[in-house]
Amino acid sequence: MDMFVTGSYDHTVKLWDVRVTDTRSVMELNHGNPVEDVLFLPSGGLVATAGGNSVKIWDVIAGGKLMFSMDSHNKTVTSICMGRIGKDTGEESQQLRILSVGLDGYMKVFDYAANRVTHSMRFPAPLLSIGYSPDCSTRVIGTSNGILYAGKRKTKEKENEESESDQFWRIAPVEQPERKVLKPSYFRYFQRGQGEKPSRGDYLIMRPKRVKLAEHDKLLKKFRHREALVSVLGSKNPENVLAVMEELVARKKLLKCVSNLDAEELELLFRFLHKYCTMPRYSSLLMGLTKRVLEVRADDIRASNSLRGHISNLKRSVEEEIRVQQSLQEIQGIISPLLKIAGRR
Repeated sequence: MDMFVTGSYDHTVKLWDVRVTDTRSVMELNHGNPVEDVLFLPSGGLVATAGGNSVKIWDVIAGGKLMFSMDSHNKTVTSICMGRIGKDTGEESQQLRILSVGLDGYMKVFDYAANRVTHSMRFPAPLLSIGYSPDCSTRVIGTSNGILYAGKRKTKEKENEESESDQFWRIAPVEQPERKVLKPSYFRYFQRGQGEKPSRGDYLIMRPKRVKLAEHDKLLKKFRHREALVSVLGSKNPENVLAVMEELVARKKLLKCVSNLDAEELELLFRFLHKYCTMPRYSSLLMGLTKRVLEVRADDIRASNSLRGHISNLKRSVEEEIRVQQSLQEIQGIISPLLKIAGRR
């Protein structure tokens, strides 16, 4: 072949022809990044260049037209080569692929005929170089920490014995080092993953079961305030009702919810107020709410006989509670002087 290609860190790729007496290159391309490696494809009319995080294919016959750019690496592509990947037999075994390695630790296999990445492999260190044997049976990859990863394609066992040359070039399998047992004194002992099986002395911490939310809690999380109030009023737990009301007060939505209740929902509210508003535990909030409901929904109460009946019941409960409180105050007035006299003695 009378032509060769070079690449440089000045982003340029130059095509040279030894038949031309001029010292200048016959074609110049701009890769867009410092060029790490260049490669003539077997067809002779295509050139592959590697630089930055991309591998680009150029058509030199068409005047240096960019055919495709593969940008699947996350860091700088350091080396590329040609090789066969796939089955030993069939059409795929005869198709060449571009293999690229980069500082991201990935080896990518690129089918430049279909313009797609077909294979990918992750290594534990940045990769600097890659090479394939002429028969594409052995692949060697060099890393930044000085380790070589060599792999050989699996083939069917041959009946005849290997020749001396095959035995010489054969790559011996790498022995796997013994796995060290992690001890509690090691830092990595506390970084074990979820797949690590516990030992006998380990104390298992069980995750608490997920608390199932009530219907009104789900509605509050979705900011459906009126529906949450109606839902909790239908329950028989006054503490939940007070909790929802206090949450609506904090969100400044309680009066708006009350003003949007229809007649049936308003009856539910009055039943609850009639039953619990006079209880000392709940009276501080419910008495004030009762007053505001009567002010806001006065027109609806006048127009409905059932609502007026609930108001009458509520009024009787409040009057009865007032009489009880007055009786207690009278009893307190009688007992207090007696307790003072008893205290002096």
